[in-house]
Amino acid sequence: MAGARSALFLPYNNLGLIIVDEEHDNSYKSDTTPRYNAKDLAIFIAKKFDLRLILGSATPSINSFYKIPYFELDKTFYETKKSYIFENSSQNISEKTINLIKKSIENKNQTIVFLPTRANFKHQICFDCGKSVECPFCSVSMSLHKNDLALKCHYCGFAQKIPEFCPSCKTGIVRNHRVGTAEIEELLKNEFPNSIIKRFDKDSVNSEKSLKKILDEFNQNKIDILVGTQMLSKGHDYHNVKLAVVLGMDSLLNMSSYKARENALSLLLQISGRSGRNGFGEVVIETKNEEFFKYYLEESNYKEFLKSELEFRKDLYPPFVKLARVVLSSTNGLKIKEELNEIVKDLKNNKDIEVVGFGECAIFKIANKYRYEVIIRSKDVKAILNALHYLKSSNISIDMDTIY
Repeated sequence: MAGARSALFLPYNNLGLIIVDEEHDNSYKSDTTPRYNAKDLAIFIAKKFDLRLILGSATPSINSFYKIPYFELDKTFYETKKSYIFENSSQNISEKTINLIKKSIENKNQTIVFLPTRANFKHQICFDCGKSVECPFCSVSMSLHKNDLALKCHYCGFAQKIPEFCPSCKTGIVRNHRVGTAEIEELLKNEFPNSIIKRFDKDSVNSEKSLKKILDEFNQNKIDILVGTQMLSKGHDYHNVKLAVVLGMDSLLNMSSYKARENALSLLLQISGRSGRNGFGEVVIETKNEEFFKYYLEESNYKEFLKSELEFRKDLYPPFVKLARVVLSSTNGLKIKEELNEIVKDLKNNKDIEVVGFGECAIFKIANKYRYEVIIRSKDVKAILNALHYLKSSNISIDMDTIY
């Protein structure tokens, strides 16, 4: 039986093996109630009923790497070779990249152009050095809060005004950065009016029929350039793709999340795998953070990255501690803020857990409801569960083992 998260709940008889493919993918975590993680549930079921379990990924998650025994396959199914080309840009497609796409079309090869889904959200990034403004206390990037004209850390609540100049290079201007699939598609259509260019994202692919149609067309070489989001990284196996163009990685690398580096590098490796599935492939990465990506793509490897990231997370983030996120939402902004203060006060009196941060959610208002959050952590999972069970409110939603 092949299925998505809910396949785990089927009434199996004599189940012997569970395979969680692409186990690193964040979509295994449900973002609606119940907020379970299908991968964790698969591990629990396998242990409880003594079943065999395989977690498969070219870019395993740090939690799995740390907790689950593993073995590495030293060969790919097809012979493949990659060439990485870095372009010092973090916004649009450079002239050099345009020429590489032109060459690919002339050679009757296909090209994929990728943008991270979240690159559509606004971030404050320096257009000179590509760095974002980091929280001085958390080593994560801060997010823009438009209403307050401020940058805020979603882990400790630290806030500051938007700086005139970049704190990293001291000269660059920090501005909103926004890259979208629609504008890239339009740009490429202007550059290559005689080529077939299609978009592959949730806006353009909204049914199983449209998904199958565009993938069939791409498989039959009827599409020259496919512009898309993370949907492009989901294991599609097309042998005529010889060029992958990756945009917007600086936005992903500078997300205000402890998982930003892991998500960025993992996604980049997955996208790179779409180019040159059988034979030689080129990958163009437009970034101002070449040093980080180049080191782990060419000089080191993903396994070494996981080891170094574990050092960074020690005593602060999973897999060494448990994290939980409490979100309060209500149409009454004043009332919910008062409730937040009471909850934070109670949680801070609990000596077994630590309140990491609290304040407005990154998206403060959804469906006319004001939203606040509290992030707590502890090395003792029972302490966190006891603290969460103590919270009694109809305005609360709880996300245990939050990935944000």
